[in-house]
Amino acid sequence: MQRRTVLAGVSSVPFLAGCLSDDGVNASGDIAIVIDGDPIDLSADRYQAENAENHSVRFHLHDGDENWYMEGEEPVTIAEGIDLLPHFRFETIEGNHVLEHDGVTYDEADATTELRALVDGESVDPASYVPEDGDGLRLEVTTSSR
Repeated sequence: MQRRTVLAGVSSVPFLAGCLSDDGVNASGDIAIVIDGDPIDLSADRYQAENAENHSVRFHLHDGDENWYMEGEEPVTIAEGIDLLPHFRFETIEGNHVLEHDGVTYDEADATTELRALVDGESVDPASYVPEDGDGLRLEVTTSSR
């Protein structure tokens, strides 16, 4: 899994609030993460860059909307982006996608678990797809325990 780039100090707040970087990547779009039919409330403070202790400008969320934002020198894949969000971990192990959220692990190696990434309704591989400005991202996790 990727280490998060942590911003510290008051000086990072104005930069995060604007997302106006002219250098490198500057993209955004809407995002939803749904586990067993229940959408995660990504507007909750704990996921927002302004409020989270551990966040990254490379891929982040902001208070007041339901969009993802990607900034930096190099773009990230959907999997890398979700892994950068607070309270989420995303990796691929032996070809199987694995999502962890709040201490619960969802692993495609388990026959009862399916992870599906969608961009504007079309299925994509989250480990290789790099979101473009305006893309609607959706990660669906389904388990048979539901």
